[in-house]
Amino acid sequence: MEEALSLERLKQKVSQKYDYDEKRIVGIIFARYDLPLTQEIINSCYSYWHMNTGKTINIFWAGYGKYIHPDAENEDKIILKFAGNENNVYYDRSAFVSIKKEFNRIYKNAYQDRLQLILVNYYDGKLHFDESIKIDLEDNLDPNFATIRELMEFITNECEEKYDVVNLARKLKGERIKDYIKGITFSDLISTAIGIAGL
Repeated sequence: MEEALSLERLKQKVSQKYDYDEKRIVGIIFARYDLPLTQEIINSCYSYWHMNTGKTINIFWAGYGKYIHPDAENEDKIILKFAGNENNVYYDRSAFVSIKKEFNRIYKNAYQDRLQLILVNYYDGKLHFDESIKIDLEDNLDPNFATIRELMEFITNECEEKYDVVNLARKLKGERIKDYIKGITFSDLISTAIGIAGL
């Protein structure tokens, strides 16, 4: 789980983490911390997801940062209250609005003020937002966030062997997971790629 206070910073961090010729799937979560639902999910899952995803998949939290001094906390910068927040992970409302607007300018499926996970291809030294999967996490709410947790586990496990969104999309369409995961949207390029494969 990684911080992403701006789209430019997110792109820089991704470029620093991966080699130019490396292929990876990168996740971006849009989750307004103002919402009680977001706070519940973070309190329940953030620490585990951070440890579990490890180097398998980097998931960036849009509008979130680390290492803020407690004295700097204010209405717009809120230190997250989950157990084990030793790095003072925080939500920055202004940064969230800013990165959301930047993202909406380049991404065809605009943010809709819902908890969303975007999975994007990285190769040739950059993120390819036109090769992506968007999952509306709110469409998958159930007691104890069981479906969301299972989905995150599935993605983490698959990213150990799959390094591009096309192969992950094929797996999503081919596995039983597609029968109960809702709110999945493939970008046009991904839809075309998996359509050509006859899925």
